[in-house]
Amino acid sequence: MILSCAPLQGYTEFPFRNALHHYIGGIDRYYAPYIRFENDGSIKNKYLKDIHPSKNQGIPLIPQILVNQADNFLRLAKIIEDFGYTRVNWNLGCPYPMVAKRKLGSGLIPYPNEIQRILEEVLPKTSLKISIKIRTGYEHYQEVQAVLKACSSFPLDEVILHPRIGKQLYKGTANLDAFAQAQYVTHFNLAYNGDITDAKTFEGIQLTLPQTNHFMIGRGLLMNPFLASEIKSGSSLGPGLKREKLRDSHEYLMEHFSKTLSGEAHVLHKMVSYWEYFSQVFENEKKVFKSLKKSHQLGEFRIAVERIFNEETLK
Repeated sequence: MILSCAPLQGYTEFPFRNALHHYIGGIDRYYAPYIRFENDGSIKNKYLKDIHPSKNQGIPLIPQILVNQADNFLRLAKIIEDFGYTRVNWNLGCPYPMVAKRKLGSGLIPYPNEIQRILEEVLPKTSLKISIKIRTGYEHYQEVQAVLKACSSFPLDEVILHPRIGKQLYKGTANLDAFAQAQYVTHFNLAYNGDITDAKTFEGIQLTLPQTNHFMIGRGLLMNPFLASEIKSGSSLGPGLKREKLRDSHEYLMEHFSKTLSGEAHVLHKMVSYWEYFSQVFENEKKVFKSLKKSHQLGEFRIAVERIFNEETLK
C-alpha cells in the first residue's frame, strides 16, 4: 500500500514536507503544489524554489503542473527534468473558479479531446513519466469517464481520482460510488484521494475500494500529522513520543519561517494558519486554537505553544 501527501497550496510546500518526513514519517510520496505560468509567461520563483532538489533532500517528491497547452506542459517538463526528477503530475482537479474558468484544473475535464491532444503532443517529447490528478467531473460525476476513455491508449504512470466535482469545491462528501464506477470503466489502477481524515475513515474507504492500493491524504495530515504512520502501523504512538515528534516538527517550521519571512507578523500569521489544523491533535482543540489565535506577538505565541505542549492532552 502506498500513502502519499496531497499538494495543498500554502501548506504542503517544502518546509512542511521536511518537517513531516524527517520528524514523523509514514508518507511514501509527496506531491508538490502545482507550478504554473503567470499571465506574462513567467514562473514565480517560489514555485521553482519549492521543488528545487536542495530543498527536498531525501524526500520522494513528484512535482505537479497546472497547464492547458502542450507547449507550456513541455516547458515545465524540461525544468522538472533538469532538476533531476523522473515524474510529473498534471493537475486536472483544481476546483477554484478563478482557475477552472480559464480551462485549467477541473475546468479542463469537460474537454477530453483537448486533454487527449495535449498528451499526444507531449508524451513523445519528454522522458518524464506522466500521471494525472483529476476529479470525477466539473459539472457532473460522469465527465471523468470520457477523460479516462480519451487517455486509455496512453502509458500514463498513474491516475489519482478525487471523487468530487469541480463545482463542489470541498463541500459535501467524496462520492465513493462515483470512484467505483470510474474504476469499472478503465484499465488504470486508480489512486484514491478525498476525505481521509482519520484511521477509522480510512479503513471504511479501503473496505469499500478493495482494488485500490494508493491513497492520497490531504488535510487529514494537517489535522493529524501522525495519520499516515498510524494507518501503516495499525496503532497510535504513545502520548510522550507523539508530543516529542510534534514539538520537533513544529520547532522546525518555526525556525524556518522565522528566517525566511519578513517580520514577526508574517511568521505569526503563517504559524497560526497551521495551528488551525494542528490544534485538532489535542483533546481540547477549540481552547488550544483560541489561545494561539489571540496571540498578538510572536513571544506570546511561543509561550502559548509551550503551555500547550506541557499541559494539553493529545488525542
